[in-house]
Amino acid sequence: MKSTILISTIMFFSFSCKQNDRFFPDKKTVLTTEYSNFDNFFPIATLDLNNKGVKDKIHVMYVSFDPDIDHKEPFPDKDYIDEFTFNITENGLYQPTFDKSALTIGKDFEKYIKEGQEKYLKVKAENKTSTLIEIIDEPEWWQNDQTPLNSKGQKMKFICQVDIYETFNDDCRLYVFYDQGDRKVKYVYQRT
Repeated sequence: MKSTILISTIMFFSFSCKQNDRFFPDKKTVLTTEYSNFDNFFPIATLDLNNKGVKDKIHVMYVSFDPDIDHKEPFPDKDYIDEFTFNITENGLYQPTFDKSALTIGKDFEKYIKEGQEKYLKVKAENKTSTLIEIIDEPEWWQNDQTPLNSKGQKMKFICQVDIYETFNDDCRLYVFYDQGDRKVKYVYQRT
């Protein structure tokens, strides 16, 4: 079974009203205080999937990392700039498991992130986009299967996939996974 959420003016209102979803939420309603002021986060939607057995609201956002910065130290375990984790706090906000230093933007990357911010703000202001949030049973991987495991070694629940290039200047697909027991969300990026 496959259902696609097309964020457009018509679908935006009908889907939002039925599901209590929010599109382009403010960063302060998505991230913990110590991370909500960074320019690297671009919230796309907050999904209420309670009817699908997902107890927490799922925040879908693009996170931009400068690939020229050394990213070995700021990420725990097996995480890195294309596969990283958020803890879900008691109040439903996301707390990244990576260190703030992962969000450093070098001089050469400033222009790229500024262009991305402009594109994102334009799409947000228009309140419509051809970006698809696909809520499907299994991820449609662009590369190999990268389904993450929870702390018990079990597969995390797949939530959705999003093609980012219409909202930000990165040609990637974002896959969102969730584990209710660990209260974690894992993001995986793949590029063509």
